[in-house]
Amino acid sequence: MTSKERVRAAFAHAAVDRVPAAFEAVSVVNRRLLAHYGLPDHEALLRHFEIDTRYPAVDYTGPTLPAYTDADGYEVTASWWGTYSRSVWTGKEYHGQIVRRPLDAARTLAELQEFRWPDPDDFDYEGFGRGLDRWPDRAIVVGHAGPFQMATALRSMESLFIDMALEPELAHFVYDRMVAFELEHYERLFEAAGGRIDVLRVHDDYGTQRSLLLSVPMWRQFFARNTRRLTELAHAYGAFYLQHSCGAVADVIPELVGCGVDGLEPVQKVAGLEPEKLKAAWGSELLFHGGIDTQGVLPFGSVEDVRRETRHYIDTLAADGSGYILMASQAFEGDVPLENIEALYAVSRVPGTG
Repeated sequence: MTSKERVRAAFAHAAVDRVPAAFEAVSVVNRRLLAHYGLPDHEALLRHFEIDTRYPAVDYTGPTLPAYTDADGYEVTASWWGTYSRSVWTGKEYHGQIVRRPLDAARTLAELQEFRWPDPDDFDYEGFGRGLDRWPDRAIVVGHAGPFQMATALRSMESLFIDMALEPELAHFVYDRMVAFELEHYERLFEAAGGRIDVLRVHDDYGTQRSLLLSVPMWRQFFARNTRRLTELAHAYGAFYLQHSCGAVADVIPELVGCGVDGLEPVQKVAGLEPEKLKAAWGSELLFHGGIDTQGVLPFGSVEDVRRETRHYIDTLAADGSGYILMASQAFEGDVPLENIEALYAVSRVPGTG
């Protein structure tokens, strides 16, 4: 099977020759791996680990984005959403810090309406489509932060939750306005790709380490309709929809399935997302992605611990030969030893092979 065929079969719960694999890492880890293996570029690294997915970006071509140096000497840059952030070294890796959320001061609907929302015209879709020629046999995944995740970069989470409880009109406007942009933006990507996009992956972190950030009825009120609109767009272009949400999100899984979501990531080591429970309850309806713990076994375990954990997740979540994509629970961070990354991908990806 090609990578594209393998990933699509896994989403469709059809037989695969081996479990497909994905890879994400912070920049410092990527650099270390390239040096460790003597590889020339990131594509060579992905091929070294036999990674099936690729995540092409579309170039921004809109108005020049502001940038300045702050009082601490950090370069502060604006995103095309309007958020200002800086990159800070933690001792292990660089960590993005938001220093200005442009909607924090807004108090009325009129003030939200005055904000310059991103324009779908500000991107090079033709160049994006041409770039896909690099990966004719790989599974193409597109998507970025979704309506909730991106909103927390424009307006503080505290303000958003106050809006949702006391001024729902404001919250609905922000989320709906974001999804209006995303629907147009993603549709242009699909059109430019000409059927080559396999997965639309939208990032919205709805959970903490213990529970959801909001109640299920509130999720349904503010996010169900827009999630359904995004899944319908993906399906209209023959793609699968992968919902990213860190945290303990088990309680919202029935809602996601009801909205047409095809896969859930990450499988994180939190209550309710135990692989055995997930496979038993939702294995026929959802693909699961990730699971090898970036908070425990990967940074602190031995090579054998990582191998054992990887084998367990493959044999559990792909017990019937499909429905799982192997990866860490989140991107590999700077505290993960390189030998543990190597151990994860060295395990046989055929379920039940020991």
